[in-house]
Amino acid sequence: REPMWLVGLPLVGAPPPLGRQTLVVLLPVRGHDRAELTEGTDLYTRAVVATDLSFTISDALAPDVPLVWVNPAFERTTGYSSDEAIGRNCRFLQGEGTDRDAVRRLRDAVRANEPITLRLLNYRADGTAFWNEVSLSPVFDAGGRCTHVVGIQVDVTEKVDADQQRDEAYATAARALASEREARADAEQAQQRLALMAETTSLLASTLDVDESLRRLAGLIVPLLADWCAITLVDSDGRIAASATRHRAGHEDLLDRYAELQRTSLTEAAPLRIVLATGRPQLRSPVGVDAAHVHSSSPEMVRIVEQLGVRAALYVPLVARRRILGVITMVSGESQRLFDDSDVQLVSDLARRAALALDNARLYAAEHETALALQRSLLPQMPAVDGLDLAALYLPGSTAAEVGGDWYDVLPLPDGAIGLAIGDVMGHDLAAASAMGQLRSVLRSYAWEGDAAGSVLDRLDQLVHGLGMAQLATCLYARLVVGADGPAVLTYANAGHHAPLLRRPDGTVERLHGGERVAIGVAPTTEAAEARTELPSGSVLLLFTDGLVESRTRDLDVGVTEVAAILAAHDPADGLTALTDRLAALAAVHSGDDDVCILAVGVH
Repeated sequence: REPMWLVGLPLVGAPPPLGRQTLVVLLPVRGHDRAELTEGTDLYTRAVVATDLSFTISDALAPDVPLVWVNPAFERTTGYSSDEAIGRNCRFLQGEGTDRDAVRRLRDAVRANEPITLRLLNYRADGTAFWNEVSLSPVFDAGGRCTHVVGIQVDVTEKVDADQQRDEAYATAARALASEREARADAEQAQQRLALMAETTSLLASTLDVDESLRRLAGLIVPLLADWCAITLVDSDGRIAASATRHRAGHEDLLDRYAELQRTSLTEAAPLRIVLATGRPQLRSPVGVDAAHVHSSSPEMVRIVEQLGVRAALYVPLVARRRILGVITMVSGESQRLFDDSDVQLVSDLARRAALALDNARLYAAEHETALALQRSLLPQMPAVDGLDLAALYLPGSTAAEVGGDWYDVLPLPDGAIGLAIGDVMGHDLAAASAMGQLRSVLRSYAWEGDAAGSVLDRLDQLVHGLGMAQLATCLYARLVVGADGPAVLTYANAGHHAPLLRRPDGTVERLHGGERVAIGVAPTTEAAEARTELPSGSVLLLFTDGLVESRTRDLDVGVTEVAAILAAHDPADGLTALTDRLAALAAVHSGDDDVCILAVGVH
């Protein structure tokens, strides 16, 4: 037998307009005999007075719509007595925290004689705030005129507090979830960046070719980070020395022309020029195509940029060992992506790793060229020798390989014999090329003294051990004597080198074994072993280094067999240059990773 109230949709009848609620009040009434129930008006009055819900009645016809009646529950809820409340507009319950918009809606509903229910913050007589759910309903007379406004006020502070706590809990959970998602996204981004850095290091460290490094770097950037890119290297004078470009849609012709124009048409205002001058990244996000008019003096460059597409651009320097090597240009086009500071940081990290790899490749290329020039300078010019045809060929390894110590020599001796030598110093660097030059000079000295073939190699080995000129080397030295009558005579010694091939006049090919000993530098020896064979007129002697017959794609025996087949098929009438050309073609197919020396001697 407690009073109660509910707010919700009605149980019967048509629902109220959307957005409105129905207030249902259940009141216990004492005395249920029939007599009391017939006293309707008195019963209603006693019920409203007895309820714990605040009821008010305002005079709608009086100025300012003052209160004309309040029930005891109103007095208990607000702390205002009926004497303090009656005669005043109920706005005295409002305070600084009351929502002005809610007040306006209440006022508009009363003026329009429309019912309204809303929640607003009110204040009791002692100044404490409470949340009040107010329902106002107009009362009309028989003529349809609104004479009074009935109000029901419910203290819903506990409910509002519970709702706020629930909302705060939801908000806290939402923030925690958002933070978790953000942290997960940051972790995934960091992992992707680490993977990109690792892949960059792995790809660039596996090659020492500058052009290949540029192509690989461009392949990492597009399409992962940009729609197209240009990686530009400059020389010590700031001139563009090399470029690599890539577009997700191809456009190779446009990119090639872009690279050409970049060398000649960039103005001083171009971001690439600014990066080269300052060493600091330049971010243009967004950037319009019209910017190309400022960056390039070429109208064709502007048209090319329009076709390639540009929405944003990022220019990052390639810096290694305190030197600006070039610039990475990243461009967003059809994807319409905009770059930001995180992209600047990411690409700057990538550029630092790439620059070091590119500088290593550049330094290696410089050393490679120096060693190659040294090696070529040490190779002899072919002398003219009566009774002999001579042809020689030196083939450096591929651009990804290092310079070796391969060498050959043809030396007319004082006694009329011809000294023939071919060798390979272990190592693939400038030191190997230098050691090769030393060995060649020493061998020429001993050969000039007229020593036998075995003795020349023996003395060479002793000097290598004594002075430590090289760690290991293979060498074949031969003395060829061509007489006016009879066949030429070849005396030779072989220190760990491939046996030469001899094509006899009838086309048969044989390997010249004999006179063999361990390689130079392995162990001191006094065995001046040597072998001797005759070379009739029409014979062809072929000396070569291991690069011709050894490779990763075939066995050594297969390589020797292929070379022997080419030698057997050779027609002496074609000349020895034709033979060396065929052997060079074979080396290009199978042995591009190592240097190759070929020395062919024809007897006539």
